[in-house]
Amino acid sequence: MVDIRKIIIIFVVAVLFSVLVFAVIEAIYPAPQYEDFCKNINAYYPDKFYGSSVVCPNITINQADRDLCTEKKGYIEYSDYDTNNCPQNYVCNTCQNELTSAEKIHSIYLFYISAVLALIAIFIGLFLPAKENSLNEWVGTGFMLGGTFALLFGTATSFVSLDRFARPVIILAELILVIYISYKKMKNLREDRKKKNSKR
Repeated sequence: MVDIRKIIIIFVVAVLFSVLVFAVIEAIYPAPQYEDFCKNINAYYPDKFYGSSVVCPNITINQADRDLCTEKKGYIEYSDYDTNNCPQNYVCNTCQNELTSAEKIHSIYLFYISAVLALIAIFIGLFLPAKENSLNEWVGTGFMLGGTFALLFGTATSFVSLDRFARPVIILAELILVIYISYKKMKNLREDRKKKNSKR
């Protein structure tokens, strides 16, 4: 007979732990925000603004500056506006590229932190003494499941940002870990069944 209470406790612990992992990461290492990098975008301006009789002068963009900006993965942005709201100059805005780089670094750190916390939870679940208290087995299984969730979500979130050679190694390591946990738990379940049968 399946104990519903055991299943509920396992899943509650698993879900809460996986949510806690990413809440902790967001608290100590928040994701980069678009507004922090791209604060002022004036990539386009009209020759004449609505409701104004002032005609803005044309600004010739140097081809060398344009090519250099393209190499930096940026775009030309007009700047230095006068009292008539007409731009006087232009700059190379690389905010989007800087944001993308920051997001990539954040994703990699998110994977590392979530992996460490997930492994801690998994080992707690594996070595929590179930013999002393039967509740430890439920909580331990919840920690292992929550750690596995956190590891999978962290990998899925950061997969694109990881090095192409690191991806298969990480997936293989996680697969081995999941198989090891499965065999470990199956072994524990068999031992418990033998003990129960011997008592009868």
